[in-house]
Amino acid sequence: MPIADRQPRVTIKDVARSAGVHFTTVSLALRHHPSIPVSTRERIEAIAKTIGYAPNPVFAALTHFRVHGRVRATPPRVAYLVNHPIEQFQHEQEFWNGAKEQAEMLGYELELISVSQGHHDSKSLARYLRAQNITGIIIAAFEPGLAELKLEWSDYAIVKIDSLHMEPETTSVSNDQRHDVRIAFREMQARGYQRIGLAVCRASEESIQFRYTAGYLIERAAIPLKDHIPELLFPRQASPAKISELMGHWVRKHKIDAVLSNWASLAQLLSDAGLHVPEDVACACLCLPVGNTDLAGVQPNLHMVGVKAVSLLTSQLKQGSRGVSEFASNTYVRSHWQDGPSAPKQNYATAP
Repeated sequence: MPIADRQPRVTIKDVARSAGVHFTTVSLALRHHPSIPVSTRERIEAIAKTIGYAPNPVFAALTHFRVHGRVRATPPRVAYLVNHPIEQFQHEQEFWNGAKEQAEMLGYELELISVSQGHHDSKSLARYLRAQNITGIIIAAFEPGLAELKLEWSDYAIVKIDSLHMEPETTSVSNDQRHDVRIAFREMQARGYQRIGLAVCRASEESIQFRYTAGYLIERAAIPLKDHIPELLFPRQASPAKISELMGHWVRKHKIDAVLSNWASLAQLLSDAGLHVPEDVACACLCLPVGNTDLAGVQPNLHMVGVKAVSLLTSQLKQGSRGVSEFASNTYVRSHWQDGPSAPKQNYATAP
């Protein structure tokens, strides 16, 4: 490309000019320095992304040389660990996309690594991370009952996405499932539904310390005892046919008029059980995929969960923090409600 045609690199000073702050504020914000308020940092990060800022790799290499005494020719790498294929799960793709995008913006290379049969076990993973000089890891939505991890945790900066059922107890990021189910419960009540039931997978609940159930029990405690519905927890790795069978029996037995579930295929599961949505039973999804307009439900910002996981991890790396913190923290990203045809407003005069 001729020199005249090249676009000038967007610099920290350009970001500072757009944000109306000093360039040192931008530098601190992009490094997640605790002196910068979270609201200011997030505003600066959004501006940097919008105008196309990316860390200068030459400057980063020189800085690394000044601190560590050697030049780093390639971007530092961090690991994104999973224990099952994520391609078939849209919500896990959202985690990954957000994490990858944020890693690139901060000048890191994020590597997707599988810890599962036919891939790495804990020993081979430890050897690989050591050989590749990877000291930052994200444990991303590990599913209970599948491969888990046993590493020398003091060697790594660690952040989890969900995965609360397993060691180590460390910094984690997630959508706010307890708040999500409370939003959904109240929205269904506002539409005239009274017998509202929760149906979720036990494995999902284990990985988030039963936060859906916790939110449901909080809301259920505030309604008349006659409308209390026992939650339905699907067995681990139950087939869709089995889940449909269990759900149909549960809905009919308890005369449920609205179902809350984190399964995006909720309406189809009810249909397979011989229940028409919304004529026989209404439903709302607690983890509504982006772009789905067929269901009412709660749409979590899973992309932002991935973004925050990387931001927290890189902050640990820059501060030289390794191992399990004595005071592990959990960050929860709020969601929003979306209306949909699966939960129309009831006629209060005729509602059961």
